[in-house]
Amino acid sequence: MENLPQICVDTTDAFMTTERFGTREEVIRWIKEVGINNKLTVIISRSDTETGKRGRSNKVIFGCDKGGKHKISDSGTQSASKKCGCPFKIRSTLAKDGSGWKIDVKCGLHNHGLPDRLEGHSFIGRLTTDEKQHVADLAKRHVAPRHILLSLQDNYPENVTRITQVYKHKSVIQKEIRGPRSEIQHLFKLIEDARYVYWSRKKDDSEVVREIFWAHPDSVKLLNIFPIVLVMDSTYKTNKYRQPLFEIVGMTSTKLTFAVGFAYMESEQTENFCWVLEKLKELFVKKDMCPQVILTDRDLALMKAIEVVFPSSINLLCRFHINKNVGAKCKQHVVNDLQKTIDTLWMEVVWASDEVEYGQRLHQLEQACVDYSGFINYVKDTWLTPHRHRFVGQ
Repeated sequence: MENLPQICVDTTDAFMTTERFGTREEVIRWIKEVGINNKLTVIISRSDTETGKRGRSNKVIFGCDKGGKHKISDSGTQSASKKCGCPFKIRSTLAKDGSGWKIDVKCGLHNHGLPDRLEGHSFIGRLTTDEKQHVADLAKRHVAPRHILLSLQDNYPENVTRITQVYKHKSVIQKEIRGPRSEIQHLFKLIEDARYVYWSRKKDDSEVVREIFWAHPDSVKLLNIFPIVLVMDSTYKTNKYRQPLFEIVGMTSTKLTFAVGFAYMESEQTENFCWVLEKLKELFVKKDMCPQVILTDRDLALMKAIEVVFPSSINLLCRFHINKNVGAKCKQHVVNDLQKTIDTLWMEVVWASDEVEYGQRLHQLEQACVDYSGFINYVKDTWLTPHRHRFVGQ
């Protein structure tokens, strides 16, 4: 089998110049600008300064960012590399006549193709000092990364940074603020500085935090004024420790919502939920006070914990989560032509106004799903039989 011809791009002419440069920095700036104009990234492969010792002289050697070979780590893990042994090389030294720095193109060839544009390139997309400060100023004001990127593009038209660089620099800023503290230690510091009400517990005979619950003082006041309805839900795998973030939200008499409290939990077992709800219970000024209605998804462990800690509260299920789950199951079992019809019949069951209408609507749904026993059994066994009193509008 014959070897395929290697790609060859010649950029010699672009870097050929008789110009002399006053300083090393001017040479570096000129070569990198020429590289950007020609859609390639030039890096400094080696830099040396004359010290009077033998073999040391003022020189800068430039190469392509794809030069060199990929080094395989001893760990055995697979990793990708953009290095392909590109031979591109430029040497810059001080001219003997003292006229400044000169440029000598040793090899202007590349063994790879050049991109149509450099937008998003990890090197070209690096933030300048001014751009980093701009990101820091906006991040301090809690501006979303996508809006920070738009602001960068408006204020610095030549900027080709992608949102990845914005996230990376935000991470650097956060590490600088955090200092030697871990994320959990820093969370404790922020909670204490802001005078939050909080509790935490650790694993037996260790410093590992199992759960932490915190609430803002103003949230505690609102909770005691509007204790009637609470909404509870968890987010999944959205933090470094992969712990669930449990959120409790209250509702005012004008149907506005407010955050009551948050908790990081070791796991979503009934015992973990019970601990969090017990701490929530301690936020009420009156000991006999408790929410009348608690809205959740179908998390059986949480529902059990509510029965234990708030036995007099009514636990209703969120229709949004129910309809989302039923819709997903419908797509698995029902042909496309009937999905919309069955979805409509399901919504009529959910919004039935009384027992009679509920029975009629359910019968219509069963008739439509006569060929889809898997779907109708799921709807009845998972939702209607055990939980219809928690969400059907009877």
